[in-house]
Amino acid sequence: MKKKQSFYYFYGKKNLLKIMRLLFILMTMTSMTISANGFSQEQRVTLDVKNVGAMELFKQIQKETNLFFVYNDADLISFNNLSVSAKDEAVDVLLNRVFTGLKFLFEENVIIVKPTVTKDEKKEVKKFVIKGKVVDEKKQPLPGVTVRLDSTTVGCATDAQGTFTLALPVETGRLIFSFVGFKQEIKKFKAGDELLVVLKEDVSDLDEVTVIAYGERNKRELIGSVSSVKAKDLEEVPSASLQNLLQGHMAGVEVSNISGAPGGGGSRVIVRGYNSLMNGTTSGEPLYVVDGVPIHSFTSPVTGTNTLAEIDPATIESVEVLKDAASAAIYGSRASNGVILITTKKGKVGRGDFQANVSYSYSVLPKTPEQIIGNGERRWWLNAARNYRLSGNFGNPMTGDNWQLPKSYYEAYANNAGTYDYFWGNGHSLENDGYGYIPSIQDSLNPFYNNATNWWKQVFRHGKIINANLQSSGGNERVTYLVGGGWYQEEGIMYGSEFKRANLISNVNMKPRKNLSLDARLYLSYSDRSRGTSSGLGGASIEKLTADPKGTSSLLPAEGEVKERLLQMLNSKVDKGYSYNIRTSLNLGYEFIAGLKLTASISANYSEARSNSFRPSFLDQQNNLSESVGQMEGNMILQNEELLSYRFSLKEKHNFDLLFGFSYIRTSMNSLYGSGKGSPSDKIHYVVDGFPTKETIAGEVVPLQKYSSDFEEKVQVSGFGRIAYNFKQKYLTEFTLRRDGSSVFGEDVRWATFPSVAVGWAFSEEQFMDKLWWLSYGKIRASWGTSGQEFNQPYLAHGTYVLGDLFLGGVGMDPATIFNKSLTWEESDQYDLGLDVDLFDYRLKFKLDYYYKYSKSVLWNAPLPGSVYYFNSAWQNALEVSNEGLELEMVADILRETKVSWRARFNISRNWNRFEKSYSGLDVPGNTNPYVIGRSLFGFYVYKNLGMIQNAEDVPSYFDQNMYQNALYANSYGTTYREGMYQLADLNGDGRIDGDNDRYYAASTLPLASGGFANELIWKGFDLNVLFTFSFGRKMINRLKKGGLVFDTKFGPVFQDYRNLTFWQQPGDETDYPRIEAAYAGYTGQFDAFTDKDIETVGFVRLKQLTLGYNVPKEIMKKIGLESGRVFFTGENLFLITNYSGVDPETVDPISGFDNFDNYPLARKLTLGLTIKF
Repeated sequence: MKKKQSFYYFYGKKNLLKIMRLLFILMTMTSMTISANGFSQEQRVTLDVKNVGAMELFKQIQKETNLFFVYNDADLISFNNLSVSAKDEAVDVLLNRVFTGLKFLFEENVIIVKPTVTKDEKKEVKKFVIKGKVVDEKKQPLPGVTVRLDSTTVGCATDAQGTFTLALPVETGRLIFSFVGFKQEIKKFKAGDELLVVLKEDVSDLDEVTVIAYGERNKRELIGSVSSVKAKDLEEVPSASLQNLLQGHMAGVEVSNISGAPGGGGSRVIVRGYNSLMNGTTSGEPLYVVDGVPIHSFTSPVTGTNTLAEIDPATIESVEVLKDAASAAIYGSRASNGVILITTKKGKVGRGDFQANVSYSYSVLPKTPEQIIGNGERRWWLNAARNYRLSGNFGNPMTGDNWQLPKSYYEAYANNAGTYDYFWGNGHSLENDGYGYIPSIQDSLNPFYNNATNWWKQVFRHGKIINANLQSSGGNERVTYLVGGGWYQEEGIMYGSEFKRANLISNVNMKPRKNLSLDARLYLSYSDRSRGTSSGLGGASIEKLTADPKGTSSLLPAEGEVKERLLQMLNSKVDKGYSYNIRTSLNLGYEFIAGLKLTASISANYSEARSNSFRPSFLDQQNNLSESVGQMEGNMILQNEELLSYRFSLKEKHNFDLLFGFSYIRTSMNSLYGSGKGSPSDKIHYVVDGFPTKETIAGEVVPLQKYSSDFEEKVQVSGFGRIAYNFKQKYLTEFTLRRDGSSVFGEDVRWATFPSVAVGWAFSEEQFMDKLWWLSYGKIRASWGTSGQEFNQPYLAHGTYVLGDLFLGGVGMDPATIFNKSLTWEESDQYDLGLDVDLFDYRLKFKLDYYYKYSKSVLWNAPLPGSVYYFNSAWQNALEVSNEGLELEMVADILRETKVSWRARFNISRNWNRFEKSYSGLDVPGNTNPYVIGRSLFGFYVYKNLGMIQNAEDVPSYFDQNMYQNALYANSYGTTYREGMYQLADLNGDGRIDGDNDRYYAASTLPLASGGFANELIWKGFDLNVLFTFSFGRKMINRLKKGGLVFDTKFGPVFQDYRNLTFWQQPGDETDYPRIEAAYAGYTGQFDAFTDKDIETVGFVRLKQLTLGYNVPKEIMKKIGLESGRVFFTGENLFLITNYSGVDPETVDPISGFDNFDNYPLARKLTLGLTIKF
């Protein structure tokens, strides 16, 4: 039972209302201070300007007086060449003197400009019509180009054919043409002329907009470390995993596709190294934000569905990753592991578009592990069993212990000790000792055990994917919209692995008034991971095999009664799992003056998972009771934010971007669990009224139904701000500050402050750089900031209770953890130094970053001294970790102005991860993964192999307390080492090799470098996109293969081809393996692949994606009533180049480094698709 804690408990309702009121008053006062200070027409000015327009004159008056003008641009067109001189002159006098035909109404500090029209002057102003067409360099029309009269805001946009018609009150002048991705063009016009304007592509991309936290920036003004992936890089690759699609596109973002399970946990995304210990208290995952809404990113423990699989990649416009603290610190306590911003598509002004996309994919398992089947399997186990040797105690109570290895059947029998041959044992009580007859190995004449079954063919199949999407978008200046729907259905390459997803999206933006905007977004998804197998549903972050062919001998038949029984076992258990996801937001914005905007938003992300698992009665061989288990878990994130932003420029040189905000986030989880046994029929899969509630089993009455529920919540309140300034986009600075308070932490350490500062210098804009003709653009960036991480358990710092033992008929309560009100944030200090350089007319661009991140107060369950405490450990902010790295991103336009265009992208990153400090100043011990100061967090903790023991006198020996000399042994005296075996380092010198005392940190399992290499080639209507991913310097142990010959007495499959291997037989032999007698699993460090000798240094290059597309000429499409059409072919995971001895190094989890081939393999996929626009 967990302690309930609401937001009001954390902060108090009255205090919250006071803060909200105070924030509202401050915002109102701020806007009033900026927009009105009680000026009137008696204000006086002194100025001297020449040859300026009316709007520029108004700006000059505004600077002198802080008066603001409201006007219609069309009324000022004729006032475009004014020269005015005034000395201490009243504003109203000046305006009436200069402007004839206009009148000025004063409303406090606002001046309303209106035209003056007399009765005899009531006639329409003559209009001049200018027409034209805008095309690109390939003569293709450009719709949506902005056409504007110079020095005014009067203008229009081109239509779908690239044409425009503009009525102006002037006969001649200049028009300005601008469009995203193209250079601005200025054309002179004369009434009656028809213009043909050719826009050239802007190869610099410096004006390209990048999404940042709570806003947007063009690349010129960007001084944080941000990497982007656009929609075109995510399209045409059918995948349920968004994380999978990000792989290889961005430096510093390590995406490991460890499992290929459809819709399940399969990828691990790490931004700039591992800061967390992945011990359950913190996930190590970055924060995901979709359209400003923080979303869940975990694998459901109920259905096994990864919540990110609920996102349809077809709805995504761009993905930005905030990597450094300067860009992510404004998210404060949630940004320690980086922030991934996902922006969905939205409607644009213009004619409505309707697009349909459909694709079909075929998937296969590229490769299976090497395996010896049939008679080869039998021969190995016979050989290993006959060479099974264990030492025995040949002594007696009179002479004392005398451990020896029997050298014959007779010696083992006569001394009734030790083992000589697995089938013989010592000749006494074979069945009781676990030895004896193994029919599958020894009865080779029995056809039931005389097979060579390939079980991989039995559990794997050809998978398929159907992916379809419909989207419609459009709008006008008042309303823009995008609505769409999608269907994704995947049958995985393993039986029992399916995933279905249906989704709807609606993004609507409205401007009911010029200064009022309303943005409403809604995303709904439904997914199904139901299974009819024995694999079951689960919530592992990395999904395993749904059926494991590694556990069944190839000697067993795959047909007949065995197959029927296996199918019955596989298909009789029914698991139904469904997930629902709702993500919605409502954003209301009001712009007081140009650039000053107040925004209020409320958003929610709700994810619910439901499952029901039914096990029929015949699977319960002991009690013959069926069982039905139902579960539900709902997770909600509710967010309310108020933002006040002001973006303005002074004299078009000093550019400011100010942001102040308040945020309230409530995260909650509720779950239900129920089960019932003893259904009257195996046809009834749910617990209904009338189910038995109890049963007498073995003379004891036991309950048949169970129920439990749980609820958790946590609340975070934050205030934050950002001030950004640049001078001519050449000298840039930015400062952010966030103050977070969370209910997760103790009352004394509940609040934390996260500042950041960044500076930039566009050195290429300096005059002394003009001589460098090859330098197109260059910028240096530097930043520092702090970010945090709160732990997952909401009550860890507060102390909770769990059910205890029964006492006098009542249920007792026990503390679950030690109360520690000092538990606080994990904090990371990060430094970043970056260089952005564009060369040779922007043909070659690269970004180089160096970073150093130091994380402190990392949570750890530290041991307590002595035995006076109720627990032997307590959670503390006890550890410190650092990450240091280099990142390089390059873009090269190899062929740009030719018939064939070729653009290449390359990225690579190198990270040094170190464990810096512990609570004791010493290494932190552990059975599976200790933490060693100065080494990477994750590494191999194995035995040190000193080489082969060639002679008996070389075997290390030790004297026991009775002065008997005993050879070095593993675990027990029965498994003593001898010549022909590997000698392992006895690190603690006790004469025994054991896992607690004799393993050491041998190597890091994290890669030295990883990245991606992408190429895009375009020729006429054809395009080819190729993406390679790579990783080098990873350390791993292939336990499936190298440990494939270990004799564990289970007589299962053999995953090593022993026919060409050598085994030690006599002194001087240099062999692949020790003597066959050492194959027994009890001989630690011999055949079990658990020493430093078994570590491989692995690298690989994978052809991750290849897409060949053809855009059907629009002339052909128009003849059949369509706007455009495209067909494409995509191949995924087409080939792999690696030096690894196993199947696929990418599926080896970098946290452990061991490869047992337990994870769901990555499929090779071939896709054919069609996209059409109506």
